Amino acid sequence: MAKKKEKKPTSIDDVLADLQKGHSKDLDAAFKASDAFMKEEHQNHLYNNIFSPAQDELYGAIKSELDKAFEGDEAKVHGKKEQIKKAIAQGLRKYFDKTQPSLTKILNDMKMDEGEQYDFLTQMYDEHVGVGKIKDLQSITALVDYAKDKRKTVGHVKRHLYEQKTKHIGGALALLQNQHLSHHFNKFHKTAIAAYLKPKLEKAGYEIEDKLGYATADFGDLLALRKGLIEKEGHPYLKKKEGKEK
Repeated sequence: MAKKKEKKPTSIDDVLADLQKGHSKDLDAAFKASDAFMKEEHQNHLYNNIFSPAQDELYGAIKSELDKAFEGDEAKVHGKKEQIKKAIAQGLRKYFDKTQPSLTKILNDMKMDEGEQYDFLTQMYDEHVGVGKIKDLQSITALVDYAKDKRKTVGHVKRHLYEQKTKHIGGALALLQNQHLSHHFNKFHKTAIAAYLKPKLEKAGYEIEDKLGYATADFGDLLALRKGLIEKEGHPYLKKKEGKEK
């Protein structure tokens, strides 16, 4: 019998709907769900088929609006704040149509005016990519700042937007990963996770060298330890038991 093909998410809404089905009942289930979500093939799917195309939609829509409002890339944008804001709002609509259509439905249902739409969409986008949480990540509203500079042109705005693309994809993906991990592991205390992993480490031929460090390790360290074990890279908390080869 052929193996049932896994249904791949087409948006973040699909990922969130899957999370709403319930929490993992135990750590075996939590790690199974986490391993499946973090699998390279799955992460590549999210990157290549959701976030990256959505960034293309964002760039394309903003570029199109700017091209309507200005005559060429050399046109100055000084004092043209409203034109840039309108372009950003149009781009973000396209972005969320791809990544999270439930959000644009809320926008439509609320019947917001243009200013409210801009404020809502830019706030949602900045939260979505991790502005304020991830170092050196700029708000998309930074595009509007070009209207304050007499030297800046449409070409500067387009270039800035394109240069942020990879950073924003990385931020959005990292936040989604964290949300998924939190959903499955938040109800387990970190010491319970440490206790769960201990016999598995010993079975693999390791013993805990830094006992205090291990017992007080945070969740991220424990995940890194498990990853190091699976990928046979070791970890500072561990050492091979005597008589066992690495």
